Amino acid sequence: MAVSNSAFPTFKGVNLKSITLTPTAAQGKVNSIPSGVCSVRLAANVNNTNDFTVLPPLASVQTGHRITIIAGVAASELRTPASSAEEINSENCDGTKEAALLATSVYTVTKIDNTIGWMLEGRTAIGAYGTAIIPD
Repeated sequence: MAVSNSAFPTFKGVNLKSITLTPTAAQGKVNSIPSGVCSVRLAANVNNTNDFTVLPPLASVQTGHRITIIAGVAASELRTPASSAEEINSENCDGTKEAALLATSVYTVTKIDNTIGWMLEGRTAIGAYGTAIIPD
């Protein structure tokens, strides 16, 4: 690591490891993305396609933070932390609504800021962009 003159260090040749989480029906350690994680692979759902994964709290990551999510073999859902009122694509997703993740697709989640929330976009396994994701 080399330290630059700014408040942020610069890195060369960094390898960030992916973590594996398991979508399930209740928020917990097994399905919550820790702050600072940039790559997540989803294992098989515990129950069914209503199982979900939870994003980190907005305040715990910097503006512009990106997370790549590689969906599992079954569809699942993506939420923000319970009772947070945080949004994905302009919709409150703390349990009231959730964003659908299609099986074997790849998603990018980007923090816009603490007020607007997260932007979620997806691609198919062959790289084609999916339609706009509107949490329901």
